[in-house]
Amino acid sequence: MVAYPQLIFGAAMLSVAVLVGWLYWALPTWSRPGIFFAVTVVPSFRNSPEAAQVLRGYRMQALAHVAIGFALILSGALSQQFVWLVIGVLWLGLAPLFAIAQAHKRALAHAVAVPTVREASLSPRTTQLPGGWIVQVGPFAILIVTAAYLWLHWSQIPNRFPVHWGVDGMPNGWSERTPGGVFGPLLFAVAMVTGISIIAYGVLHLARRVPLPAGVSATDPAQRIALFLIAVEFFLSGVFSLVALLPFTGSPGAAPIVILALAMLGAAIFLRGWFSRQRDAEGHAPGDGTPDSCWKLGLFYYNPDDAALLVEKRIGIGYTLNFARTPAWICLTLVLFLPIFLLFLIYHTR
Repeated sequence: MVAYPQLIFGAAMLSVAVLVGWLYWALPTWSRPGIFFAVTVVPSFRNSPEAAQVLRGYRMQALAHVAIGFALILSGALSQQFVWLVIGVLWLGLAPLFAIAQAHKRALAHAVAVPTVREASLSPRTTQLPGGWIVQVGPFAILIVTAAYLWLHWSQIPNRFPVHWGVDGMPNGWSERTPGGVFGPLLFAVAMVTGISIIAYGVLHLARRVPLPAGVSATDPAQRIALFLIAVEFFLSGVFSLVALLPFTGSPGAAPIVILALAMLGAAIFLRGWFSRQRDAEGHAPGDGTPDSCWKLGLFYYNPDDAALLVEKRIGIGYTLNFARTPAWICLTLVLFLPIFLLFLIYHTR
């Protein structure tokens, strides 16, 4: 017999799975009309039977991977087997990328010649972060206030307190009243928020500015990406502050899943309206003209002849690194290993 908390957890996870499935389903449409799975095509190709066949194959594979990933996550949560949770998260994050790579390979048969002339706007870009530095320090202020509260109420923190609960509502993970055990989540959040702030700064200063179509007065895409990243910073600061306050609040119940679902829904709404605000009356949207041959598997950009560090993505929105540039690998190393190092440090100081 399935317990009531498990039913709540399963329903919440199903909602998140639907959102993730929708994101992968819609992802190929979040590119310019002349781009199909990172391949330059005639704009009308999207409406052809060949494109429909490629798209259908991708969606079937991607949704299958999403279903497998969430099944592994749910199995790991219900059985309290951490290894299945990890495998499920990795499957969910990486397996659909293989579907994209296969669709890219099939789309290459329909590629057309790429124009050799690249367009870029010469007008100055507003490089100030949205809201200025007052807004930018907001996420750090949340973390500092939380840390101050914990410090002032240090004596009220139990020597040993639960930090994780199973779907049955019973605690199954514990921490101790040590600097690492209490302030670890905040330290991890500071590192993440700092990294996202650096990315936002880089997008505003290092990404090539693409001209908008005539008659479109939308905000510079880099500004909108930076604004979205700041929203992510506030979200992470709030979530990790709640985690740090668990010694006082106790079990959060289904709140984390609900918060995650609402955050993903907000992100989906943002993504849905992205391209409609930067297309002209005929549905055309300019790009930065990166060569097809430099897009490996349709996902990774490698062009030693391009001085840009950040270029427009061909699948999805935003920017990606030019992996032919040494700073790109430095950034990637920091993004991958800094969180791992902090988790290792926190674990050994608990």
